[in-house]
Amino acid sequence: MAARSENGLNPEADATSKAQDAARARQRDRDLIDRAAAGDLRAFEELVRHHQRRAHAVAYGIVRNPEDAREVAQDAFLRVHRHLKDFEGGASFSTWLYRIVYNLSIDLLRRRSPGRAIELEDHTDLDGAPDEWLPSRGETNPFAALDRTRLVEGMQRCLDELPPHHRTAILLREVEGMSYEEIAEAMEVPKGTVMSRLFHARRKMQRMLREHFGDEVPKTADERDAEEAP
Repeated sequence: MAARSENGLNPEADATSKAQDAARARQRDRDLIDRAAAGDLRAFEELVRHHQRRAHAVAYGIVRNPEDAREVAQDAFLRVHRHLKDFEGGASFSTWLYRIVYNLSIDLLRRRSPGRAIELEDHTDLDGAPDEWLPSRGETNPFAALDRTRLVEGMQRCLDELPPHHRTAILLREVEGMSYEEIAEAMEVPKGTVMSRLFHARRKMQRMLREHFGDEVPKTADERDAEEAP
């Protein structure tokens, strides 16, 4: 008998249902974009309604300031409106929008701290790395033993300390559920760089949470290796 997922469907049917929902959403966005590009203001307003909350959430995840996040989201949709006819549909509209949000967020951080370098690259490229190295959604949660409220508060503090590109990768993968390929398009980097950023971001967050919560958080692989070293 096929295994059942939490919503009562088997995993294959669940995946098919999600793929169908994504295809319908993509077609809806395509139709709204075509109408908006032809001058239909209501179509553009509907497009904004569908994506505004998530665009704001992504912006806030990077800039960590509510007013700045609202400014970024508003500017992103203004830019979308100006360039509707340039949207070719190779990527989903949400990926295109998140790329704009990401770039505007990084620009804002640079304006906020002129002369301060914004770290954007990692040196480890995990494209083609062994599966056990790669970050993946749905993996065993190392923080499962923690109270949810305490965990959320701790993770917010950790996110504040991560470089913007790490925050973005974590947010797009874990909150928005985007694939490596979609994140790579949104951040305009190779897929291997996305995997590297997620790998390093999760390691950093686990170390920071361990410093805050102590033994309630499992040790990182680096810490275990250091203990086992002669």
